[in-house]
Amino acid sequence: MANKVRLGFVPLVDCAIPVVARAMGFAQQENIDLELVREMSWAAIRDKLSFGMFEAAHLLAGIPIAARLGLGGLPVQNIVVPMALGRGGNAITVSTQLYQRMLEADPNAMLGPRGRSARALKKVIDEDKAEGRPILSLATVFPFSSHNYELRYWMAAAGIDPDMDVNIGVIAPPRMFDSLRNGWVDGYCVGEPWNQRAVFHGDGVIVALKDDIWSRSPEKVLGLREDWAQSNPELVSALVRALVRAAEWADQPGSRVELAHILSEEANVGAPFEVLKASLSGKPVLRPGEPPIDLPDRHVFYRYTATFPWLSQGRWIGEQMKRWRQIPQDTDLKAVIPDVFRPDLYRTAVAGLDVLVPQDDWRVEGAADAPDRSLVGMDQFLDDTIFKAEF
Repeated sequence: MANKVRLGFVPLVDCAIPVVARAMGFAQQENIDLELVREMSWAAIRDKLSFGMFEAAHLLAGIPIAARLGLGGLPVQNIVVPMALGRGGNAITVSTQLYQRMLEADPNAMLGPRGRSARALKKVIDEDKAEGRPILSLATVFPFSSHNYELRYWMAAAGIDPDMDVNIGVIAPPRMFDSLRNGWVDGYCVGEPWNQRAVFHGDGVIVALKDDIWSRSPEKVLGLREDWAQSNPELVSALVRALVRAAEWADQPGSRVELAHILSEEANVGAPFEVLKASLSGKPVLRPGEPPIDLPDRHVFYRYTATFPWLSQGRWIGEQMKRWRQIPQDTDLKAVIPDVFRPDLYRTAVAGLDVLVPQDDWRVEGAADAPDRSLVGMDQFLDDTIFKAEF
């Protein structure tokens, strides 16, 4: 009899790995009856995992850390991360009106590199202050998300104070596009397909991609309740194996069109096939009416150790929590992160597979010339900083 695992997910391109694990039979081959439950918000996913309605979840990488620290209005919840669910996919999209203002305010900044486009936004903000206009409203998907930290990093690098110079609200990913189209927000940071959809409909312009801010930054992870993981070690290994094999399939160029069809189904992402195909094929369109650009690493599911739960990436997320005053400065992240990010569980699960596994559990992040670059590919922050955190 197959082992039943209920896994919650939010409709985004990076839910591809669990969706593929079920659709292509990888879960079944591991004797797992994988039930996928579509949710509209990250808060719903977190709560249902924490209270036992799910055994597993497609989660923002920051949620398990925040849960361990008792953030977000809930008591401490122990969630562990035995693997990551890929890299890439996020972008910062602004309304066509704001894009035009940015273009007029600083055309040189808008010429590139894209990671520096916030310099034009800074001039727009300064103009609004001088004229006494209301501050701009931007949205992200959750307070403890890579989207929130990427949006803030992008703005702060240009001298914008994200807490004083703009309003940053939270909107569920599937509702981002309508919020921009209706004028409720001036821009947002979200995963695909909700950036491409705004561009395809002529309502938004992508001004920065995740790769422009930090090319190998953490994104989604597999989250498990710690007590369930401890009680079901063999099932945890089987689930990780199924998801890693699904990731490998999804990363094949020849799989991307079929993957776009699978994700376009209403039970999965439910976005138009052409929108999903543009993103998955590595040819996103950044501005309405313009040709696509060539970006083969727009979505990475398996390559560059994209399923490995790096301790250093978990630590970077924790340091962003400190930077933006979500946690006290003296929080001992060196003690917390290894309890959440669990490369030991990953290593146990994939021991019998032909999977590239790093020798160490942490690395110097952002070091483009690091000796382990072959493991992660191009790795650089927009401001050329280096993040080093040893464990």
